[in-house]
Amino acid sequence: MGQTLRDQLPASGRGERGWLPPGTHPDPRPPDEADVVVVGGGVVGWSVAYWLKVMEGQRQRHGMKVIVVERDPMYSRASTVLSAGGIRQQFSLRENIQMSRFSASFLRDINEYLGVPNEPPIDIQFQPSGYLFLASPQNAAALEATVQFQRDEGAQVALLSPTQLKEKFPWINTEDVAVASYGLEDEGWFDPWTLLNAFRRKAISLGVQSCLGEVRAFVISANYMTPPASSSARIKYVHVYMPDSLEYQPVACAIVVNAAGAWAGKLLEAEGLPKGLCQPPLPIQPRKRYVFTWHCPNGPGLSCPFLIDTSGAYFRRDGFAGNYLGGMSPSEEEEPDPSDLSVDHDYFQEQIWPRLARRVPAFESLRVQGSWAGYYDYNTFDQNGVLGPHPRLENLFLAAGFSGHGLQHAPAAGRAVAELLIKGRYETLDLRRLGWDRLVDGEPLQEHGVV
Repeated sequence: MGQTLRDQLPASGRGERGWLPPGTHPDPRPPDEADVVVVGGGVVGWSVAYWLKVMEGQRQRHGMKVIVVERDPMYSRASTVLSAGGIRQQFSLRENIQMSRFSASFLRDINEYLGVPNEPPIDIQFQPSGYLFLASPQNAAALEATVQFQRDEGAQVALLSPTQLKEKFPWINTEDVAVASYGLEDEGWFDPWTLLNAFRRKAISLGVQSCLGEVRAFVISANYMTPPASSSARIKYVHVYMPDSLEYQPVACAIVVNAAGAWAGKLLEAEGLPKGLCQPPLPIQPRKRYVFTWHCPNGPGLSCPFLIDTSGAYFRRDGFAGNYLGGMSPSEEEEPDPSDLSVDHDYFQEQIWPRLARRVPAFESLRVQGSWAGYYDYNTFDQNGVLGPHPRLENLFLAAGFSGHGLQHAPAAGRAVAELLIKGRYETLDLRRLGWDRLVDGEPLQEHGVV
């Protein structure tokens, strides 16, 4: 089988004939077996792999074989690198605030965590400009209550009246703004690719193997397949299909981590997983989001925050010299087709630009420079991540569904899942409420700060 798979690999999958990410073995086929298979090589998946090896070393138990399977080696459709790169403390759910605070501390000391000997220091190009949420009179009381909650959790957030807002940011039109909240520390934006690559390089240096392919099928324990059927089962093998090939490699495994992002729900519909074991279905699906870039020489300067308008439109500075990027999530009825990453340019002209120009009059003369689309791994149940063990697949763990804030929560989420696998419990942060039980019980943990 090994020789057959090698022969079937296309040229683009072989190091000497095509591009592969740094650190990938020239023949990145999966091994025959692994202790942990992480499905999804985005920032969350690589964070899980990194923390597993770190904690293994702390417990002086070396030799855990961890592989990360990624189907898109150039990350051309990856949510991580197509995001706006923000981090904020301003959430309405305790767990999200705590994860943001952990991640901010992690990023501050990133070279202590992810630095690799004999490689240049990591510079994620963090811009500490803060998030600025604007609230209309109808939403003012809710924002004020949320800010008090955030403060109680240790976040440094200021409330600004319209007069104070205008004094600090003279370029804002404060009409219809009753109050604003402004993050004073540990908020801003950074380069997503740098963080992803840093996690990846460090994990590989610790012994994690990067594999190119797609998990499309599973083999589960026989006790579920023979009567009387059990109410649970274990995954024995994952089938990793080679790029552009019908050949696959079965990988025997002890643990599977579903970090497949926007396709995490689809993964649990794969061949070999009985529907009866996957109920309720994992409510995570891809939602396409547009990001537009523009130039406006008279726009906000270096103090420009990551602004969230009352209308839902957002923007931030993109480098210097009058460059910006932004977008807006559509209503449920206007969700675009997620089958590809094409951009609807009329959406900017008709929906986003009028809102931006109303809030920042200088943007009336902006000039669009570019655009792209990416995916939210959108949890339709409550827009929060799903972390922890599956209720019926005993060796399957989830780390997906962050609905747009996976990048900023990846350091914390990866550590949390690794703690469950290595230590059997959460230690750094108590994230039990983000587990599968809320889906089974039909009790959402609503996050009101989804952008």
